[in-house]
Amino acid sequence: MNVLAGRVRGSEGVLDVAPREAPTRRELRAERDRQRGYSINVKQIILAFAVEFVIIGLILTNTLLMVAQLPDAATAKIIQAMLFPIAMAMVELARVPLAIAVRTQTSWNIKLASLLGVLCAVAVTSNSLYSIGASSFTPRLEDTHKKDSLIRELEDRQQQFRSQIEAAKEEMDRRERERNSATSAIQSLQSQLAQQKPADCAVVTVAPNPAAPPGTPSSTRQVCRENPLIKRLDSEISIARTRANDAEAVLKQAQDQYTKAGNDRGLRETQEQISKVATENRESIFQSQLHSLAAMVFGVDPNSVTPDQIKRVEFYLIFVSSIAAAFSSTLIAMTAVRRIKAADTDPSIELPDEAMTYLFGPLLIALRQEAREAVDAAMKDSAATKASAP
Repeated sequence: MNVLAGRVRGSEGVLDVAPREAPTRRELRAERDRQRGYSINVKQIILAFAVEFVIIGLILTNTLLMVAQLPDAATAKIIQAMLFPIAMAMVELARVPLAIAVRTQTSWNIKLASLLGVLCAVAVTSNSLYSIGASSFTPRLEDTHKKDSLIRELEDRQQQFRSQIEAAKEEMDRRERERNSATSAIQSLQSQLAQQKPADCAVVTVAPNPAAPPGTPSSTRQVCRENPLIKRLDSEISIARTRANDAEAVLKQAQDQYTKAGNDRGLRETQEQISKVATENRESIFQSQLHSLAAMVFGVDPNSVTPDQIKRVEFYLIFVSSIAAAFSSTLIAMTAVRRIKAADTDPSIELPDEAMTYLFGPLLIALRQEAREAVDAAMKDSAATKASAP
């Protein structure tokens, strides 16, 4: 009910009417929201801006750390690298006002323009968050990549040792075949020598000496000739033995090389290092979130996950999460605006002060006159009572 304000003039004089009470701040805000048709949750807006400032801080910190890790991180390079992230941070900061404008603007052209700006800001935020997400997973992936590279280097070194062993084995086998061939040649020559006759003997008839008396009979004798093959075979056997001895000496050296290659200390140390690094690599893989997620997605063992599978999981994980985070912080600002539906009929009736004075002024004057008369009558009764008292 409205309270009269001002002064009312009547037959008894001027009647003071109580002043109107000043409206509170809550009432003023409610009236303002009712007139413009919406209200804004200030706490949500503060939260939205807080999220924006946190994201901006993370973007700038991530860029600063990346530049600081460069081998020649000079001050000029750091400042140059920070210019683009700062510009993107300004775009990031404009996302909250644009999200509010989508809900508060009445013109559809402005609404669509604000929505386009929100989408652009979301794209910027998603890109920035993707960089932060990639940087967050990089240390663990770098650890596994370094251990994988070290294992490959050790395996290459191990393969070199094995190649040396195989080469020594092939050389030993070749020398053994040469020794066996020389030995077989000696045996073949000795077999041929055993089959030869020591000498070729024949009985020869010798005519009598012309100086002998007539009638002297002819005589016979046995003539033997040395077998020429025996001397040649003996020479060949001697040469074959020399070759066999040389082949045996070379075979001995090849056997020593093979034994040395098989017992090489470097090979044992390389095998021990491979075993140690492989154990550390398995522990690093089990501590890697991306390896665990890729193993779960593709249904394989974490140790069997390929780099391509890790990259695919990393892309979808960070990309989807970045877009979701950008839209979530945007929705905080958009849902802070609440529409106020105007009532179809207003049951309250506002009367101007002049009308209130005209309607209720005489009533107030009459009430005041009756009050005065009641007070006067009471005072007279009190005085009469005191006068009649002994």
